[in-house]
Amino acid sequence: MSRLRAGALAPAQKPMTAALILGLVIGVFSLIGLTATKADAAVPPKPTVGTCYNYGWTAYGAWSQTGKKVACSKAHTAKTIALGTLLSGTTRTEASITRPASNAHIYKTCTRALHKKLGSTYSKRTQSAYNTAVFVPTADQFKAGQRWFRCDVILPGNGSLKNLPTNRAKFLEGLSLTQRTRGCMSAKFAGPYSCLSSHTYKSISAFKKSGTSYPTAAAFEKAVAKNCPSRTRAYATPGKYDWQIGNHWVVCYERNTK
Repeated sequence: MSRLRAGALAPAQKPMTAALILGLVIGVFSLIGLTATKADAAVPPKPTVGTCYNYGWTAYGAWSQTGKKVACSKAHTAKTIALGTLLSGTTRTEASITRPASNAHIYKTCTRALHKKLGSTYSKRTQSAYNTAVFVPTADQFKAGQRWFRCDVILPGNGSLKNLPTNRAKFLEGLSLTQRTRGCMSAKFAGPYSCLSSHTYKSISAFKKSGTSYPTAAAFEKAVAKNCPSRTRAYATPGKYDWQIGNHWVVCYERNTK
């Protein structure tokens, strides 16, 4: 949901790990034809909003995911919060999925859904570790004409996924951030991810950047110097897509001294 700025270097990340953090949807696809086949009857149907899953880090890093559905009353690591439709003409190729218009459409749809699911305020949401996993149809589903993309809410750790709340409509509404839900980062994984995992930086506050046009890096840095606590050692700014949908919040991070 945000970009790491001065104070720490943005590290390399897995494709899907970095997807919504950076406002990018990246991966490697081979071109797949759009002609239906006789095997279409066995193709899994499109997913439904409200379905819960108990997948792990490897499945989180994949482009397509169809299994491990569980009852939402039981332990689960993900829940589908939105379904969108890929832009007309989108093919199952990296170039098509990641083109600017497609990228923006997917990112904005999933981020709006995440804000709604978390509830509370921009300040609390941007300081949290909650994020979104994005999936597209499998090769067979794509051949059968399915053109959806799926947004799941997740609570990532540093190389793992934490269980989600089982009995809350809005995950942050009326609650304070805890070690479990607060966003942290490290030199190897920018995050944000749950502070339960080992980390180098921890979110400590957030402020809203004034203005209507997307700020320059220098403007962000000036605002950080004015609004972040003196112990701030890193900060994260909203990406351009975040800015366009109303997230103008900058997160201040202190260095972990424990």
